Amino acid sequence: MSNHEKIFLIDGNSFDKDGLLSFCYGNIASPGTPGREREIWEFLLEWLSPDDHIEVQTSGSTGKPKKIRLQKKHMEASARLTLDFFNLKPHDTALLCLPVKYIAGKMMIVRALTGGLNLLLAPPSGVPDLGRFEKIAFSAMVPMQVSELLAKPDGRIQLEKIETLIIGGSFLDQSLEKKLKTMENSIWQTYGMTETISHIALRKLNGPEASVWYSPLQGVELKKDDRGCLAITAPHIGVQDLVTNDLVEFNEDGSFKILGRTDNVVISGGVKIFPEEIEKKAEALIPYPFFFSGLPDEKLGEKLILFICRDILTQSEKQNLKTSLSGILARYEMPKEIINLQTFEYNRQGKLLRKQTVDNFLNKSD
Repeated sequence: MSNHEKIFLIDGNSFDKDGLLSFCYGNIASPGTPGREREIWEFLLEWLSPDDHIEVQTSGSTGKPKKIRLQKKHMEASARLTLDFFNLKPHDTALLCLPVKYIAGKMMIVRALTGGLNLLLAPPSGVPDLGRFEKIAFSAMVPMQVSELLAKPDGRIQLEKIETLIIGGSFLDQSLEKKLKTMENSIWQTYGMTETISHIALRKLNGPEASVWYSPLQGVELKKDDRGCLAITAPHIGVQDLVTNDLVEFNEDGSFKILGRTDNVVISGGVKIFPEEIEKKAEALIPYPFFFSGLPDEKLGEKLILFICRDILTQSEKQNLKTSLSGILARYEMPKEIINLQTFEYNRQGKLLRKQTVDNFLNKSD
C-alpha cells in the first residue's frame, strides 16, 4: 500500500497522506490553534516529509543535554517493538496526552501511524481530561499525571479506562506504586531515554507479573561498564554501546534494576551511598518534596544531607524526623544534617535538578 493509499486515523477521522498533510497545514494556519496542539501538526508534517531523520533534544541521561538526530527507520522499529509487545492492532485507540516537543509524545504519534492505531488527542496537562473517552487501548503518561489523576474523586475510574498504560520520564515513588498495584488495568513502568528513542525495557507494576526488575525488550543487549553503569546495544534502533549514568544491578535472568545515578552517589568516609535507595525508604515519613545529597566535608570527604522543600522546619521537627528515620535507615544512611529550602529546581519535564538545587544553596551560603 502506498503512502497515498495508507489510512491514518486521528480522533476517529480517516485520512490518506495527502489528506492528512492538508489537514495539518490547515490547523497550523488557523490562528485559533493552541500552541501545544500546533506542535502535533508540525511534527506530523516533519514525520511525513522526505527527510530520513528528525532532530530532538536529549534530557541529559547520558551526559549534558544536546541535540541529536534520530533516523525515522529506527523510530519505526522502536514503535513496532511496542506494538508487538502489547499486541496492539490496527484501529486500536492510542491516547496522546503528552507534549509532542519531547520524544515520548512524538513516539505516541509514530506508534499510531506505524500500527494504524486511532490516535486520540487530549490537551497535554498535569491532569489529563479523559472525560470524553469511553475506552482507550493504550496510552503513556508521566508519574505526575498519574498521581494528579488519582487524586481526583473519579480518578481511578478515569485511569482504568486505559487498558494498557505505560509510565515513564521520571522517578516513580513508592506511595504511587502502591496505589497502582490495586488497579484493574495493565500498568507498566518504562526504562529508556531520548538516545534510545523510547523505552528499551519494561517492568509490570500490578497484577501477578508485578516486579521490581525491568526486562529488556527483544534485541536489546545490556551490560555494565567499569563504573557499574548500564551500557545498551540495540542495533535495530541504531544504538551501539550507549553508556548511561545509571548504576545497575542485574538479576540472573538478565533483568535489572536501577540503583541510582552515578552523578548522585555520595561517598562519605569511604562508603558509597545511593541517595535514591534511601529516598525510597524515607518517603513514607516525609510528606514534603525532599532528596538526599552530599556536601563537602573536611573529615568525611562528603557528608550526607537531607534537603526538604519547606519554608520553615523547626529544630524540634528536625530532631523528631531524625528519630523516625533512625528506625528505618542504616547508620551510614542517616543524614548528618537536615536543611530546609523554600524551592527546589526542576527541568521542564518536572525532573528534580539535584545538583542545581544544591549549587544554589551553596552559592547563597557563601
